[in-house]
Amino acid sequence: MNKKKQQIIEAAQILFIKKGFSVTSIQDILDAANISKGTFYNYFSSKTECLMAILSFIKDEVIYNRQQLAIGKPASDKHVFVKQIAARFHIDKKHNLMALFASLTSTDTAHQELKEFLNQQYLKEVSWMAERICEVFGEGRRKQSYDDAVTCFGTIHLTSKVLMDIGKTEVPIEETIYFSLKKIEQTGGQQPFLKEDYFLAYQQNKNTEDKNIKKQLQQTLTDLEANVKKLKNKKLAYYQKFLLEQLTSDNPDLFLMESVISSYQNAVQDTDIEDKGRYIQILFMQLLEEEK
Repeated sequence: MNKKKQQIIEAAQILFIKKGFSVTSIQDILDAANISKGTFYNYFSSKTECLMAILSFIKDEVIYNRQQLAIGKPASDKHVFVKQIAARFHIDKKHNLMALFASLTSTDTAHQELKEFLNQQYLKEVSWMAERICEVFGEGRRKQSYDDAVTCFGTIHLTSKVLMDIGKTEVPIEETIYFSLKKIEQTGGQQPFLKEDYFLAYQQNKNTEDKNIKKQLQQTLTDLEANVKKLKNKKLAYYQKFLLEQLTSDNPDLFLMESVISSYQNAVQDTDIEDKGRYIQILFMQLLEEEK
């Protein structure tokens, strides 16, 4: 993410937490970030879009961390799963996300665009948890995986709140997660309440997206060609060309691509396409997982 966009997001996030989302005006953000109205609208069409950008940035960080934790480890590794769940809580705490959500009123969350965005984020998190439960505990839990996912999330959140209320803040979130997973391991055999069919349309969309990761990566790089050319960075132009050539090849060299994508991300730091560089790395990590 380039410095100017980061500056706006950081200023907006502080204001949303301090004053409340609905009370904070765009002018407040302009003053805090020391930018013009035109600069704000270069990046965001509204205050709501700015908030969604904050939440998307945090979500991308969670995805990236989870993928990093999984590298070289079997999908069934329970300890990796615990660390991946914990990553969500550690990153939310780092960005003070609880305070940010607390700043939203019922009127704010009733805003259709924001409501749909938040619902999608939650459904994706539940779906991720359900799929990982099947990978860790076996396909035998497939039918009740959504029950397990919701139960696990609920147990983690409520147990964490109780521990906080009684002053036991020193208990690591990982211990709470192990406790929650143990609870769902002790259940099984009953008819699922949240049937997989309820999520079929969402799962179909997800599967279609997974199959097109290579195309998404190729399209993202293609869309950035003009931006890369404007930067007049010969090394970056070489990385761009190499990656596109590999993606159009029948047998792309994933090992070399991983190294080049790391260099690509470094080359776009502090530019207007820094956030796209991060997105490219996330897509590539998904491609690696798909090719395993």
